[in-house]
Parts: sequence; C-alpha cells; structure tokens
Amino acid sequence: MSEVVTIPKAEYERLLNEVAELRRRIEELDDALFPIKYLLEKLPNLMADIQMFKVAAPLISMLSVMDGVDLNAMGAGMAGGMNCASKALREIAENGAPKIGLWGLLGALSDPQVQKGMGIMITLLKHLGGCMEDSLKQVSEKQ
Repeated sequence: MSEVVTIPKAEYERLLNEVAELRRRIEELDDALFPIKYLLEKLPNLMADIQMFKVAAPLISMLSVMDGVDLNAMGAGMAGGMNCASKALREIAENGAPKIGLWGLLGALSDPQVQKGMGIMITLLKHLGGCMEDSLKQVSEKQ
C-alpha cells in the first residue's frame, strides 16, 4: 500500500535548497574539524612516543584542573589585568616611568588606588602561597 503525496513545486524547490544548504554546512564543518580528526587518528602513535607523552601529560591534566576553576573570575581577572596593565604601560610609554625613592614609596601608600592594588596583590600572594605550597608538596611526595 503506497501512498503518493504531492507538494507544490515551490515547496519542493524550497526543500531542495534547504537540503543543499545543509549539505554545504556539513561540508564546512567537516573541513573545520579535519585537523581534530587528523590529530585523533595520530594520537595513539604520538602517545607511544615518550617525549610526546612528557609534553602532553601536563596539558591533559589541565582538563581535570579546569573543573575546579572559576572561569568567570579568571576571565574577569585576566581581562581586567590586561586592560589595566595596558593603560599603565601606555602612560609609561608616553610620560616615562617615574623614579620613586623611599619617601615617594611611603607617600604612594596613602593613595587609595595604590592601597586597593596592594590589597589585591597581597590577597593573590596569600592564596598563591598556600595553594602552591600544597601543590608542590604533592609533586615532591610522588618522587
């Protein structure tokens, strides 16, 4: 029992155009993913090479590290840090770096922006000190 369905020619042509567009997009995706496909095919051979493994192992372990990372905070910190550093470096490029002695340093400590910057740096250093010490102990314990 077969049934014949007729559709208007315009609808048929629209469907053919959509199929052609879908095919074009799939081909573009295939082209874009070719390097990944190539690497995945070569990965077993690359991982058998001890030197390659030594290079890849830390990169692969970063995947598990990324689970515990607050990407929003990291992104904001990196973007903000780069923007702020860029502004500061532009100012230095245009005006030169000021020479500051001990009294200038003490005077800078009363600037609210310097105080905020130092607070950020001290907080980062405090957390880095504890975290890095724990991480490095794990490395020394494995040896």
